[in-house]
Amino acid sequence: MKASVFTVGCRLNQSESDALRARLVEDGVMIVKDPADAGECFINTCTVTNRADRSSVQLIRRICRLRPKPRVVVIGCFVQRLSEKVKAIPGVDEVWDNKRKLAEISDACPAPERSRALLKVQDGCDRGCAYCICSLLRGKPTSLPRVDVVSRFDRLVKAGFHEIVLTGLNLGTYYDNGVDLAGLLGLLSCRPGDFRIRLGSIEPDTVNSTLVDCFADKRISPHFHLPLQSGDDRILERMGRRYTSCQYAELVRQIRGVRPDANIGADVIVGLPGEDEDSFERTRSFVASLKLGYLHVFPFCPRPGTKAYSMKNCVPEYEKKRRSKTLRNLSTWLRSKYQAQYIGKLRQAVVESGQTALTDNYLRLHLEGNCPVEPRGFVNLLIGQNQGRPVGFLEHLVTKTPTGV
Repeated sequence: MKASVFTVGCRLNQSESDALRARLVEDGVMIVKDPADAGECFINTCTVTNRADRSSVQLIRRICRLRPKPRVVVIGCFVQRLSEKVKAIPGVDEVWDNKRKLAEISDACPAPERSRALLKVQDGCDRGCAYCICSLLRGKPTSLPRVDVVSRFDRLVKAGFHEIVLTGLNLGTYYDNGVDLAGLLGLLSCRPGDFRIRLGSIEPDTVNSTLVDCFADKRISPHFHLPLQSGDDRILERMGRRYTSCQYAELVRQIRGVRPDANIGADVIVGLPGEDEDSFERTRSFVASLKLGYLHVFPFCPRPGTKAYSMKNCVPEYEKKRRSKTLRNLSTWLRSKYQAQYIGKLRQAVVESGQTALTDNYLRLHLEGNCPVEPRGFVNLLIGQNQGRPVGFLEHLVTKTPTGV
């Protein structure tokens, strides 16, 4: 039997798909990338936005139109929210809700296809943010027992992965019998092997001083993604966020205090009902003042069942697009300013392919020259620039200062 696994959505979904591949291999199934070669296709869906819905449906329909058609199993959050709609798509043979999906992969160690391994250690959330559908679909917070985390971590390192990315729906709430995320990082950072740990997105209100102190560990990548969502306190309150803009700024200051080279990124949602021009301008100026490394910008998307769905004073779509464009332009500028600090400096990077590598501080570099290191491996790169694009030169091949450095 041959099978393919396809994924729409976040790192959490990607990690679960990796675990599903591992489970299939354990059952004697050969994993293939081309669905036309597969007897069975699993589609892991997302429903965080309308765009995610469309992407999920398009992928399902494309695979269901194959001739001969593989057996199609659809899983993930889109199924959890709209199972009847999925079942009605011609060609869908089976659907799994999130409970079934988790039962199938609960004790499987991920088998990543990428150069960096995603390790899911937490799931679920009870924060109840007004705009978020995911917490309703994934349930209450749960954490993978630390003994299982360590076991899977060791297996990934032994398999040749030099970067392990810890993921979770609300990663900062990890807790297992007295061990929180800071304690877990302490356990993992002293494991044998040549590796680094990267944290996935982590909510600002879950980062305390003990966890910040852990960030000083050189095995922790100096890259932290802290969802901001808004720089206006009134909008933050409407969103149900558990911090103020001042508290967020203080957290950024604390992290830079222990890791001055930290690349700090943020999610921002524009166009929540009630966000006027003054609120948006406060967000734009606040983000600019923090000198973040990049932004992920999302126009507000109403999700039935969330508190924000019935909020009044909706922002017109054209205005959401304008505000999104403004912040994405700001993100481009922030990214270039952060990258410019490292031109002419050496950074450790994980090779992603024959052409790119990712540094510890989250700079994706085009590799100049032939790279003798296989994907997953560490290299030391001298960072340069070519027509505005960051590039990396292998340390041992550098005999003079590269052009653009």
